Amino acid sequence: MDTGTATVLAALITGVFAIVGLILRFRHENREDHAVVVGSINRLTNTVERVEGKIDDHITDHARGVM
Repeated sequence: MDTGTATVLAALITGVFAIVGLILRFRHENREDHAVVVGSINRLTNTVERVEGKIDDHITDHARGVM
């Protein structure tokens, strides 16, 4: 194997490993971002349910004539 072929082969192997490393890093970041978004959605859902319950109670009070 001459020097030129060895250099090209080394560059190809390095490039492949660099691409694999980037893909693995992006997958890790994607999982972390997904976990943050799911947590935010869960907090938002709990807030909406709490407000919905307050509104339902308020409307029920009006229907009973309590207000």
